[in-house]
Amino acid sequence: MKTLIFTLLITHILTGFTALLVGLVPMFAKKGSRLHNLTGLVYVYCMITVAITALLLCVLQPFKMMRLFLTGIAVFSFYLSMSGWRATKQKDGRVTILDKALIYVTALVSVAMVGFGIYLLVLNGPSFFPILFSFFGVLTFTFAGRDIKAINQPMEKMHWFFQHFTRMGGSYIATFTAALVTNISRVLPANSPEWTAIASWIAPGIIGGMLIGRTVTYYKKKFAEKEAKQATPQSLVA
Repeated sequence: MKTLIFTLLITHILTGFTALLVGLVPMFAKKGSRLHNLTGLVYVYCMITVAITALLLCVLQPFKMMRLFLTGIAVFSFYLSMSGWRATKQKDGRVTILDKALIYVTALVSVAMVGFGIYLLVLNGPSFFPILFSFFGVLTFTFAGRDIKAINQPMEKMHWFFQHFTRMGGSYIATFTAALVTNISRVLPANSPEWTAIASWIAPGIIGGMLIGRTVTYYKKKFAEKEAKQATPQSLVA
């Protein structure tokens, strides 16, 4: 058993570290290029491995609240990466049985996270873990619920494009946050102020969210200008 747990732990750490490094490449590589597609696929497979090993480690090791919560974050990050990757296969709006299964399972996990957060809140009152479980459970359900609502609904033009990079970007933020909060205590002095730990949870999401928002604005403006140019009669352009 110890050998199995050690193997899973090493695999989890190595694939998580690989995801953090490889995940940066598609952000800066030319969109649609072979490098972008290949490194993006490597990132997705890394996230699949991270989620599976996190679930197995959570089951096989003694119960710890932080381990359970980080497993939930691993599922959340995995879902974002998978739905972001699958978006490139759904340009025609088709949702497969596999996609639906992924959506509904993730929705159930999110409900379980919220339920557990409420249970801890009733049991112990307002504290760190009840708030985290509830918040990230609601956040996970927001994405899964949005995808449930979108099933069999007509997609807006270029919906897949925006879903692809916002979900992949969100997955990377969640992965980076999990790695940061797990290791920050090993870097900072023992007497560091409490706000540093809180910042490690909040800062990546705020900064990453702002960058994703700016990217969405940039591409929406770019696509709007392209459509306006195409709609303009050639005689007026000349």
